[in-house]
Amino acid sequence: MKRIITLLAVALTANLSISQVVFQSDLSAWDTVGNPTDFFGGRTSISAASVTEVTTGAIHGTSFANIINSGSGHKRLTTQAITVVPGSTYIIEMWIAGTAADLRVNYYDLTNSSYGTYTSYQTVSGTALTKYTDSIVAPVGCTSIEYIMSLRNTTALGIGLDSVSISGVVGPPAPALTYTARTIYEVQYTTSASGDSPFEDSLVELTGTVTGVSTDSRAAGYFIQDSASAWNGIFIADGRNIPTRGDIVTVSGEITENYDNTQMKSIDTMILVSSGNPEPASITLTSATASDEMYEGVLVKVSSVMCVDTVVRYGEWLMAGSGIDTLMVDDLLLDTTFNPVLHQGYDVTGVLFYSFSNFKVEPRDSADIVQNLTISLYELNKTLEFSVYPNPVNEMFTISGVNLERADIYTTTGKLVKSVSLNAINTIDVSELSNGVYVVRVISGDNAGVSRFVKQ
Repeated sequence: MKRIITLLAVALTANLSISQVVFQSDLSAWDTVGNPTDFFGGRTSISAASVTEVTTGAIHGTSFANIINSGSGHKRLTTQAITVVPGSTYIIEMWIAGTAADLRVNYYDLTNSSYGTYTSYQTVSGTALTKYTDSIVAPVGCTSIEYIMSLRNTTALGIGLDSVSISGVVGPPAPALTYTARTIYEVQYTTSASGDSPFEDSLVELTGTVTGVSTDSRAAGYFIQDSASAWNGIFIADGRNIPTRGDIVTVSGEITENYDNTQMKSIDTMILVSSGNPEPASITLTSATASDEMYEGVLVKVSSVMCVDTVVRYGEWLMAGSGIDTLMVDDLLLDTTFNPVLHQGYDVTGVLFYSFSNFKVEPRDSADIVQNLTISLYELNKTLEFSVYPNPVNEMFTISGVNLERADIYTTTGKLVKSVSLNAINTIDVSELSNGVYVVRVISGDNAGVSRFVKQ
């Protein structure tokens, strides 16, 4: 049986669509006594102690309000005065999360000193942030109101209020949005050098199996995939719904290019079709072949790679396999920090993501990063021992070892920048190189060794 998670909890009573915002607050501004500055109008009856600021986990802005009224009698939280047009309809949108509460809305007519009529109570249910929508009509002669949110029967933990928007609407009804069912392959496949989707800016409906979930503020959402093939995965930028790996979902939204990453945004509806399904098998790639548009959003595995840089930025690290091509690993989907060991071998599984001009493998948990003790780096027989000094280096450094033949210097993105023939003791001039981290591979016969140095 399908379970529908809808963003519109109550049908609008207004039949108009073109809107003008008259009030908007993301609950990020609080005064010196601890109250949200846009609220606590004169008709507020809830105590200030029952409305507290939470500074972590906000989706809209930097804070949200936690509100508690566990009693059966309602309490009012009202806005400051809002200017309205007599007889106009106003749409209320509130982003709320909480396991239990009764919620309704009203207004207080400041012009005529009278209350309007409360709407019916709606039931708040579910820890995921959900948009609750309702409407009010400003009475004849009214030019100023306080908007009222009335609530009762919360749990002892209360509910979270993350955003409130009030819009006056004028004009003809807007046509209903139409979402066209597509496969992920249709959306992702492109022959364009830019990698942009042929359905960019289109409203589409996609169905796939969830392969990874991110609650990270850098990119909140989840990946879905409909087969273990290239061009068959995509990131859904949805910070409100939190599915589970193995869920099959149908999602409606807009296809966009977010800094060259094809993804779906502005999610209208997510439908949970079923749970507990097997995930698509990972596609086996190398550090050289993984950085490709066709694998964006796809579950991949890269085996027998070595960590060549432990800290690039924000939890990222670099791995390299045969041919010295490097590939970035990131922690977007990980709940705990993983600390790689420099020059240790790994097998890494994860979803391929593109951000900040880099393809990145995104492991989902600790099982996706397996230490590989039998790595054969660069398809040579064994690791060659040598030393590099000084490190960091300004202009010259020395490589010492036994029976050394050649040193190849690469950037951390895998570009060969210098190749030098070696003897027993060798001094190499790198003054022409830009400042940064480099990988040096030293070869002797069928043996090879890898190290890194910092040019400063």
